[in-house]
Amino acid sequence: MKKIIILLGTVALVLALAAPALAASLGISPSHVELEVPGDGSATADLQVHYFSGDVQVSLVDIPLRVEPEVLHVDALAEPVDVQVTIYGDESLGSQVYNGYIRFLGLSGETVAVAVKIKATVTNIVEGQPVPKAVPEETPVLEAAPEVMPEELSPSPAPPEPRATEPMDGVEGLSLNMVILIAGGLVFLGLIVLAISLAVRRRRY
Repeated sequence: MKKIIILLGTVALVLALAAPALAASLGISPSHVELEVPGDGSATADLQVHYFSGDVQVSLVDIPLRVEPEVLHVDALAEPVDVQVTIYGDESLGSQVYNGYIRFLGLSGETVAVAVKIKATVTNIVEGQPVPKAVPEETPVLEAAPEVMPEELSPSPAPPEPRATEPMDGVEGLSLNMVILIAGGLVFLGLIVLAISLAVRRRRY
């Protein structure tokens, strides 16, 4: 009986370790936003978060402006959640067009579990100053970085064709290691159930 209790405890531990893997998916839509921001004001982007529950850290890449909120708390496992990201202009920079990214880091405790970047074209407008011609846009980039810091992020393949209930772009799913871990836990659980059944039969006879 003690052995059975120990085995059941092991199974519970395996499943507990697999649970964070299920939450390590993050999607952001749309995949590209364009904003005109007054130098003495702000502009807001309406976005949706998909597949993730927890804290999401927001920052700008290659755009020297301020963004709020810096951290979002969302629960989007069941359905997408609408969020707003506000970017503030800066008169000291003059009229400029910035082609960069809004980066979203899904956090698990103090560790980055998954990261997604969406393309952002932000025009900082200062009254009385002409806006320079925009630089041609680059291809949108999707990044995923399980268990790494933001500086170590690397591009991942583009997501599959979207379905009606999925975001257009900016989606990152479970990794192969996570799937293997979950499958291994389920197989192990099956073996435990079989062992318990055999033990019960032996006691009966």
